[in-house]
Amino acid sequence: MLQLKKRLFALMLIAVSAGLLYYEWYRVEQEGRYSMKAVTFAPLGIVGGLFLLLFPNKFGKPETALDKLIVFLVFIIGLAAGLVNWYLIDPGFFPFH
Repeated sequence: MLQLKKRLFALMLIAVSAGLLYYEWYRVEQEGRYSMKAVTFAPLGIVGGLFLLLFPNKFGKPETALDKLIVFLVFIIGLAAGLVNWYLIDPGFFPFH
């Protein structure tokens, strides 16, 4: 039963993050504005939620060095996805474009 609660939480995290991401893309199309934090961190919520959905036993504070490394890598992948999303929404913000 505990695994089910963890997976439901992961699904909720994915759904909320995806909804926030959709809203920000809609807002950019309609208003031409967006929230920098939402655009950057919503993909992190999706990646983290997918990780928790696939590995519910990794839920909670990491205890071993390997667990800490895995959490760090998931965080980096999520932030990279957020930066790609931010670049796709507003490429003019980045100086290398």
